[in-house]
Amino acid sequence: MQHIAHAQVLSSLGIGRALLVILFFTTLVSASVSASEGTSKQQYLKKRSALIAKYSTKDSTFTTLQAQVTANDLTSSEYWSWRIDQYLYGQYPEFQAIYNAYAQHKTFHQLYNLPPEDLTFKQQPPNTPISSSATTLPHGYFTDNLPGNPHRGHHYVKNDKVYITYQGHLTDPYIASFDLKEHSWEGPHKAAESTLSKGGRKIDSHGRPIMEQDSKGHFHIVFGGHGGEREDGLNPYSIDTPHAGGRMLHVMSEKPHDLTNFVQVNDITPFASYTKSYTMANGDIYLFTRAGTHKSPWVYYKMKNGEQRFQPPVIITWPTPQKDDPIKVDTFYITPLKISDTEIAISSLWHECNFHEVHDKTTYSRINAYYMKLDTTNDTFYNAYNEELPLPITLAVANAKTLAFDSTQREETPFGTRPLTLPEKTPALAYEARTKNYREWRMAVLKNGQWQHSLPLPGTETRTIKDHNNRVIEQVLGFEKLEKNTAVVVYKNQQDKTVFATVKMIDDKQEDWRVNETHLSLANTRIQMESVKNNNGEPVAVILNVKKGTAQRLYLWSNGQFHGNH
Repeated sequence: MQHIAHAQVLSSLGIGRALLVILFFTTLVSASVSASEGTSKQQYLKKRSALIAKYSTKDSTFTTLQAQVTANDLTSSEYWSWRIDQYLYGQYPEFQAIYNAYAQHKTFHQLYNLPPEDLTFKQQPPNTPISSSATTLPHGYFTDNLPGNPHRGHHYVKNDKVYITYQGHLTDPYIASFDLKEHSWEGPHKAAESTLSKGGRKIDSHGRPIMEQDSKGHFHIVFGGHGGEREDGLNPYSIDTPHAGGRMLHVMSEKPHDLTNFVQVNDITPFASYTKSYTMANGDIYLFTRAGTHKSPWVYYKMKNGEQRFQPPVIITWPTPQKDDPIKVDTFYITPLKISDTEIAISSLWHECNFHEVHDKTTYSRINAYYMKLDTTNDTFYNAYNEELPLPITLAVANAKTLAFDSTQREETPFGTRPLTLPEKTPALAYEARTKNYREWRMAVLKNGQWQHSLPLPGTETRTIKDHNNRVIEQVLGFEKLEKNTAVVVYKNQQDKTVFATVKMIDDKQEDWRVNETHLSLANTRIQMESVKNNNGEPVAVILNVKKGTAQRLYLWSNGQFHGNH
């Protein structure tokens, strides 16, 4: 069977005539069906064509996607047929029952004549040993060698114990606990198996686990997701097909307060990517995730107090193909943060994505910064002016109701965002401003009913940090207050070493700090830091990710020392 569609031909026809071309292709496919399978497939294709015809009168995405088919190329035709099916399946749920009835008991490759997906690592095989040329990291760590990009795991504090889950060997989730009083470890224990980087696949850091503990004492770990697997079928919550691999999975400890055995709970979509979770004061757990790959909505799952399964997801945002050029899709990256016993603030940025799956560093297309909040007492979203927001949030709604910083006409553009909590509870967010010349975190804050941006982060405007020789440190990479006059800092020194140190306040009026004690000083090393706070919000420890070459470990620092189990 040959397909004669071509982008230039379709673009010259317009939606109406181009639709005839799509229907003509469908006729060709129907004609090629063998007699044994003809009836069911012909019926399916007829219903599919009718829906495409119905929705194409106002939605040009179908003809745009069909226009991407390379002439006389069966693989290209099959690939874009799959992409059209997923768009129809997610955008117009009427199609789902039709597709499911046809696809039942069929494998992906029975539905689409496509070559096997190649997600193998092209440069360095998974689980490569630590390079002999890399200096061994100092003792005091509590993990094995970590794969992928630097991360600090996810932690939870209860009854003087710090529970930590992280992505370990072959991206599987591990869990450990540290007793802050006894200075003793339990674990790490492997909690489950991830599909993310198995079978020679590249190491993928998207599957990092998160953890919460329910009111009955059971631990819940969600992990491993970066879009799901082709064999999972079409995604009912998205317009985007899997193209990264890795199922999002949810496991629960078999016994309360036990870290050794976990069982799988089938209550979340396997297609999800990215996770963030919070337990509210009433015991309800909220899990935020993107429901698929790039062109997918963000959703939240809720586990009510006393229950151990998540309810069906609530769709927060929805991706929208651009009307003038549907190959481009407007979507978001969101970051939630619990800001009170009953509220979760959400910052986000606009991500201009595309169906060509071009995601290199020149086409990140991260634009603007937005702010809204979820009131968990009634599960309603509000903007910074306390106006109720309709769901799902599209780009049009976000620009009209939640825009905090418009970067479209500025060189400075956000690469990431996060909500901020200010003492007076004023709506605020931080964004990582990037230009050709600098990369730094800045603040947008609502003052007198107007958003102001490009402001320094709280506490940084007058703060100075000096080294042992009383020289001002220019490259501060991380700063966490422990007590009123004590903090920890990660910085680059004049020898270009990365340093983790304790600092003491010399002048509280001027926020003048000075290095008191150096704990790590390593060349060619990346250090990430995150404070561990108890239920009262008091810092009790610090987790560090220390990466040097292919050596990468997690450390826990408390009371002036590292507490390792190696």
